[in-house]
Amino acid sequence: MVDAITEFVVGKIGNYLIEEASMFMAVKEDLEELKTELTCIHGYLKDVEAREREDEVSKEWSKLVLDFAYDVEDVLDTYHLKLEERSQRRGLRRLTNKIGRKMDAYSVVDDIKILKRRILDITRKRETYGIGGLKEPQGGGNTSSLRVRQLRRARSVDQEEVVVGLEDDAKILLEKLLDYEEKNRFIISIFGMGGLGKTALARKLYNSRDVKERFEYRAWTYVSQEYKTGDILMRIIRSLGMTSGEELEKIRKFADEELEVYLHGLLEGKKYLVVVDDIWEREAWESLKRALPCNHEGSRVIITTRIKAVAEGVDGRFYAHKLRFLTFEESWELFEQRAFRNIQRKDEDLLKTGKEMVQKCRGLPLCIVVLAGLLSRKTPSEWNDVCNSLWRRLKDDSIHVAPIVFDLSFKELRHESKLCFLYLSIFPEDYEIDLEKLIRLLVAEGFIQGDEEMMMEDVARYYIEELIDRSLLEAVRRERGKVMSCRIHDLLRDVAIKKSKELNFVNVYNDHVAQHSSTTCRREVVHHQFKRYPSEKCKNKRMRSFLNFGELEFLVGFDVETLKLLRVLDLGRLRFPLKINGDLIHLRYLGIDGYSFSDRAAIISKLRFLQTLEADYNYPIEETIDLRKLTSLRHVIGKFVGELLIGDAANLQTLRSISFDSWNKLKPELLINLRDLFIYEDYTPKERRVPMSWASLTKLRSLRVLKLQAYGIYLLFESEEAVRSMDVISPSLESVTLFGITFKEDPMPFFQKMPRLEDLILENCHYSGGKMSVSEQGFGRLRKLHLAMASLDELQIGGEAMPHLIELLIISKEVDKELIIPNRLRACMKLTADEL
Repeated sequence: MVDAITEFVVGKIGNYLIEEASMFMAVKEDLEELKTELTCIHGYLKDVEAREREDEVSKEWSKLVLDFAYDVEDVLDTYHLKLEERSQRRGLRRLTNKIGRKMDAYSVVDDIKILKRRILDITRKRETYGIGGLKEPQGGGNTSSLRVRQLRRARSVDQEEVVVGLEDDAKILLEKLLDYEEKNRFIISIFGMGGLGKTALARKLYNSRDVKERFEYRAWTYVSQEYKTGDILMRIIRSLGMTSGEELEKIRKFADEELEVYLHGLLEGKKYLVVVDDIWEREAWESLKRALPCNHEGSRVIITTRIKAVAEGVDGRFYAHKLRFLTFEESWELFEQRAFRNIQRKDEDLLKTGKEMVQKCRGLPLCIVVLAGLLSRKTPSEWNDVCNSLWRRLKDDSIHVAPIVFDLSFKELRHESKLCFLYLSIFPEDYEIDLEKLIRLLVAEGFIQGDEEMMMEDVARYYIEELIDRSLLEAVRRERGKVMSCRIHDLLRDVAIKKSKELNFVNVYNDHVAQHSSTTCRREVVHHQFKRYPSEKCKNKRMRSFLNFGELEFLVGFDVETLKLLRVLDLGRLRFPLKINGDLIHLRYLGIDGYSFSDRAAIISKLRFLQTLEADYNYPIEETIDLRKLTSLRHVIGKFVGELLIGDAANLQTLRSISFDSWNKLKPELLINLRDLFIYEDYTPKERRVPMSWASLTKLRSLRVLKLQAYGIYLLFESEEAVRSMDVISPSLESVTLFGITFKEDPMPFFQKMPRLEDLILENCHYSGGKMSVSEQGFGRLRKLHLAMASLDELQIGGEAMPHLIELLIISKEVDKELIIPNRLRACMKLTADEL
């Protein structure tokens, strides 16, 4: 594990020597020497950690290396901070810079001399106690080769989840769900030990086509060991999709009893299905059952739990289903699907080795898929090495193999992937992780390095998809073939937490877990049940990240200005008086809810090296936000009602959302890396409405996702003649969502020339022409088409158009529209009458 930290610090030294060469000129040779020594020690660490059992001497030596690596990082970051602070001084204070810089240089030279003595002592200890044998770092390779690997493995990430060995279980439970004779609310409890596939089975049922057709109202929520009834109820309400964003913000302030009444009212008289995943206590169900009506509509509730007493402790009509372990034949089928993806020829010896290892998994699906993920990246000759390693670690058959398989899989990761896996320990149990946010956090932490071919965000996605491919992380939601959210299994999360604590990597605070005290831990995280955060922890000057995931709203004694090495500050709902004088030069990520602190505009404008500004969309920011000096910005997220000023934005990739007025003042041609754009206008009087031309958007050559929301605004395209003469329009766009837009002409001939377009959603849009037409070869990649248009009289789709369409939704006041649609598309079509 320590090797991941040392390699990260070695990379950081290299970055400072290259990117800040002038600042570190005085200590360049010393830093080069430190880097060389630490690189050599890293090789010995790889050898130590490759052993099946690490002796106590090696553990102590590894801890010395870990402390040393962290101290090197602190010295470099602190020196960089001092030099940046001096460069920003003005007036008389600037006259002291020359003397001050010399003092800082002397100080850092002394610090590095001490570090050099320490590393020599660490090397002597290794030689004295015979620790390790020099071994070249593995799992490396530069990022320029990532693109090839990414293309080779992209298919596996987008594969549908296959539930092996649970077909009979699924059939039995599906019959219970669809039983037309059972009119009362009926509860299905799925129970069994962790890793058996309870959640996978529940999700298979939830996403079944028959279930979707039977239950118009479906919701999914999770409970876990640390739960709050209000959060569970809110997740059900959001999942139902029946409540507007404005209403959600209003009811979020309700007490638990009020939320119960509200949810009961939503579901009263409706046929619903609610999945309650991972219940640990009967009390959790007692809190929920009052909110779920016992009507006679044939509603269903699915519960998953590890505890039999919970599964059988629900009242009313229920069926408790115990999940069994897989048979060997089922285990082998599951293993084969994942382990042999990159092996063309399977000889008898390879099959024998594989079956020996699968036998040791004892039918536990999670253990099998993690083992298969590990072996899928091995050559046949390396399978024996893994098998022998398993045998050496297993003293006898009484030891369960799962923890050993998890540990082996972790050790096989390259250091960037190890850091990504460890970072998953910051999230609460059963938390659905927004993958894009995870990527932004990993980049802000400095764990990811880009290159000329790939942006850091793309590299980070590769590492996360590698974890998914190895079954160390589960993909939950996908859009356009990309994973959008994920979740880590409880058992694997326990592994991440254990290793993070050993490395002083993350310290998590909540009411259920005893906290380990540390004044050197790099990351402090507050989870949803923890209401009081000890103010003395705020004085950890080595802290790199502070993240708040829940209820903590007020904090006394949290002095951000003393935490000058902070890279990530995600406040969540936390509110406190915040003062920043502009010297948080390491801060790369700022997350706020809109009311986290006063004087936001002035504070944000001082964060010169910020990469991500993420504000809760439910809290509009009305003041002017000036980002013109923040030239490192990569992601700006929030509802910026006031003016948003953006200057040199060559690095900007995400802009959600910006008003039409602010957008019209920008120069789109300068946004060369913008990928995700949301422009909105809540309401504009008719006399002030100005048409928007698509021409300004064609300058965004990297744009992939576009969302426009402006009621009554005309969107102007090129002339019909110009469109006909164009082979391609907006070549990088993958998703277009338009709300309230008005068209003067049929937009389909324009949109169908976007070669990569996969999603097209027109909601509450208006077109006076009445007829829309898609040509024979139109929309070659389109997968989703939603049309919610009051004025649409006729829709004509060519016979060969949209060959990949899987979802066609037409919403109109009148359902008797003239529809000329190929028969092959009618199977995926849903026609709904609604008031728009």
